[in-house]
Amino acid sequence: MYTFIENIEDLAFLNDELIDKPYVAIDTEFRRTSKDNMKLALLQVNDGEEIYLIDTVQIKEPKNAANFLFSNYVLKILHSCKEDLEAIFSWSNQKMENIFDTQLANSFLENEYSISYQGLVEKKLGIILNKKETRSNWLKRPLSDDQLKYAALDVEYLIPLYLEQKELLRSSGKNYWHDEDIQKLVSNTFENQMSENNIRRSIPREQENELLYKLNLKVNEIAKQERINPTLFFSKKAQKDLLRIALLEGADPAFREITPWRKKLLKKEIIEILK
Repeated sequence: MYTFIENIEDLAFLNDELIDKPYVAIDTEFRRTSKDNMKLALLQVNDGEEIYLIDTVQIKEPKNAANFLFSNYVLKILHSCKEDLEAIFSWSNQKMENIFDTQLANSFLENEYSISYQGLVEKKLGIILNKKETRSNWLKRPLSDDQLKYAALDVEYLIPLYLEQKELLRSSGKNYWHDEDIQKLVSNTFENQMSENNIRRSIPREQENELLYKLNLKVNEIAKQERINPTLFFSKKAQKDLLRIALLEGADPAFREITPWRKKLLKKEIIEILK
């Protein structure tokens, strides 16, 4: 059912195999102790033939033994990947790229925002997964058989989900939506975002609220036309941030903050609102 990897020699041997794979499914178990501090407890990998559970408590630093995670030639398939990226960075001090996110893909394909992995597996494959170990203490050793089985299931079905979604995204012309959003997410995960204090300054509240109302109407209208969830398309927070940058610094700096596919759909409307 799975192979347990608990020393760096075995991880290095596994890395030599995985570095040549076209894709691998990835999940993590971790403990977050504060907003900016987390510890990776377990790394799950499925290469389509076998599942590997890598004990990142025993293997404290991967050094060069997990390069498959950071290779641009190996696609990493995850579900709701942001915290996984942060957890892996906390262990390796390296940033993952070349990522496919099944939650994001489903949002574009099904107009369904933020579905869980268990929910997507049940919906698409008709398989009900056990959630019992979700709140386990993953840092405590030894891990129980139930924990390990649960962890393995978290990557069991990612590859078939990806293979179906990849074709559907391509046929609908939304594959570049996914790729642009992933690039932005990876970039934002490792950068400090603008604080409210830095961007508020002296914009009159009445002016801001009036423009936000107009922009929100346009966002909802376009989202309906494109059959995409409005929050995924352009959340109210994103609308507010973009308008503040546009009012303070101009339209061009504001447009640099959004992905090209959103810019293509929104640019004309935003310029009209700002006149």
